[in-house]
Amino acid sequence: MNWINGFEILCYAITLLFLIDIIRKKSWNEFWLFVSAAVAGFALELLAVRVTDIYHYSQDFFISIGFKPYQFPFFGGLMWGGLTVYALRIARKLKRSPLMTALIGGWLIVTMDLLLDVAAIRLNGGFWVWDGREITPEITHHMFMSVIWVNFLGYMFETPAMIYISLRTEKKREQLPWRKQLLAAIGIGFAGVAFVGAASSLALLLNSITDEWFACIAFVVLWITVFIAIVRAAGKNRLRIQKPAEWDVPVLIYWLAMYGFCIAALNYLGMAAEKPIYFTAGIILGLGTLVLAILKRESDPDGSEHHLVRPAAYQETSHK
Repeated sequence: MNWINGFEILCYAITLLFLIDIIRKKSWNEFWLFVSAAVAGFALELLAVRVTDIYHYSQDFFISIGFKPYQFPFFGGLMWGGLTVYALRIARKLKRSPLMTALIGGWLIVTMDLLLDVAAIRLNGGFWVWDGREITPEITHHMFMSVIWVNFLGYMFETPAMIYISLRTEKKREQLPWRKQLLAAIGIGFAGVAFVGAASSLALLLNSITDEWFACIAFVVLWITVFIAIVRAAGKNRLRIQKPAEWDVPVLIYWLAMYGFCIAALNYLGMAAEKPIYFTAGIILGLGTLVLAILKRESDPDGSEHHLVRPAAYQETSHK
């Protein structure tokens, strides 16, 4: 089995684990966030490959949607949903404002993606291909090891947009019957698409004016700013490691699977020898994400407030 299909199967497996987890916990707000993020993921990718015409996906995936050569692997949208929810579970531990919580969620995903994208474009001819871009290990203001900077900056628009809108509206939405919650979730997904489309268009315009310096500088500054906020919040909230019996195992498995694939793929590609600092930093950041997943505040004995659970009000109205 090649790397493309191996990753595809892995993603379907952990998505199934994710769905079992939130259904078992009746975490319906998380389910609706999953729907919103998945809708945005599908819509943005199908639009991007068609409208920008600067990259296209491999035809080797088992299941793809869309018309060739503008197809998109089906698991991709599902993964955006799962990653968004499990990034939010971790981000909530830090007790920041809705906006900063959303940015931390986006930071967790894009940090993993700094590894995944570099590996993905090099395995089996590429999970996707950046048209006209040479595959090199160089890091310049144009590309990060052959991945354009505006790609990473776009991720810092997408996930935070989904999380922020969901956080600001969840109290009102959970009082609605499920049909209206579904429509609201889909609406939030398309609102995110509109925001990301506008923000990415502006970023591409500024990139064209600045010889692609804008996306590089904007992403690096934003990434460092959020990283500092995470460190400060972790110290302020006096987080400590939970007992193993309290660990959120599905979250750990999900992030471990993603980082495990990235590290294994990069090692296979020889990055441990070619880019040892990058490879080591990837391992450290992956371990950091896993550590955040098993931390809790000293004042929060069971960590339960970090999970979005079905409120009583929802149970009273969901039959409508």
